[in-house]
Amino acid sequence: DTRNKGRKQWYQRRVRGDCKISIYAQGSNNADVPKMAPDRVMSIQSSFESLKVILPHLVPNMQLGAEPEEYDVRILIPAHTRMSVNGKHGSTLVRIKTESNSSYFSIFPDPLPNSDEYIVKIINPTIEGAAKALVDIAKAISSTKGCQSVAFYDPQIWTPGTKGDNGSFTDNPPLPGERPPPPGEEETSESGTKEERVDGEVKQEMNEAR
Repeated sequence: DTRNKGRKQWYQRRVRGDCKISIYAQGSNNADVPKMAPDRVMSIQSSFESLKVILPHLVPNMQLGAEPEEYDVRILIPAHTRMSVNGKHGSTLVRIKTESNSSYFSIFPDPLPNSDEYIVKIINPTIEGAAKALVDIAKAISSTKGCQSVAFYDPQIWTPGTKGDNGSFTDNPPLPGERPPPPGEEETSESGTKEERVDGEVKQEMNEAR
């Protein structure tokens, strides 16, 4: 994957040897991500086995509340992989929702602005269930995601309601009536470069607790 070449990053960390987590400070056009954009995109590059281990540690940090009643997680998938998540007559979607015991599981009907990416939103009562759903989605799209080029979503600012029903934090906040806070003070990596997105098997839209 060449998405991270030459880009500043707000955060990057390697865990378990084969796993890299990053959050980019620049979009795909190398322009800085607007600081007041309400979301960020995290990618994880890892094996599925490592993904199973690290996601339960990441899911709590994707939430606005310290101890939410249910966990709201969202994963971005390329447009051409939607059928892989749905399955024939919705069979794959129903299976993942049932096996992960998710109370909500849906692919939003419209893509994120200026991109070929769609949000799959999952609400689950447990950290483990939310993590399992994310892993199962990653597996479902693994054989098709690289078949076509994709215009990646870059965090941006727009007027709510003007970009369709896309599941973004702008149009679909994690908590009723509450907007994610703007990014805080930027961190700096050991190399002195700002860090901020991620490259890999899973790209997850998330509030910047990450």
